[in-house]
Amino acid sequence: MSCSFTLYKSSDFIRKTATGKIDLARSLQGVHDLAQAAGFHRESHVLIDVRETESTVTHIEQMKLAMEFGNYRHLFHNKIAILIPPTSERIEKANLMKRCMDAEGFEMKVFVDFEHVIEWFSEVVPLGETP
Repeated sequence: MSCSFTLYKSSDFIRKTATGKIDLARSLQGVHDLAQAAGFHRESHVLIDVRETESTVTHIEQMKLAMEFGNYRHLFHNKIAILIPPTSERIEKANLMKRCMDAEGFEMKVFVDFEHVIEWFSEVVPLGETP
C-alpha cells in the first residue's frame, strides 16, 4: 500500500530573528503558508521535521502557533507528525504542542524515529472506522 506525505522543515513556518529568537508575527504568516500547501495537497500527510533545529519557542508562543493552526483547521485533512531529536526537553515541548494541536482538533503525533512516522502514515483504517 502506498503512502503520500509532504515534508516540511520548521524553517518553512517558524521564523526567527537574526539573534535566533522566534519572530512570532512572521511565524504566524508561515503557518498560513503551510496551511495553504496542506490544502493544496489534501491527499498527503504532513511531516514537520525539527530534528536539526534548536528550540527557543516559549510555551505561550507554542499555544499561539497552535491557535493559528486552528484558524486553518479546514485545510488540514490528514495526519500531522512532528519529528524531533530524542532529548527530554524537546519531547516535553513537542508533547505540549501536541496537546495544543489536539485541542484544536488535529490528528498529530510526536516521533523521534523517521521509520515510526512512515508506519503511522501507512496505517490502514477499515471503512466505517474512525482513527
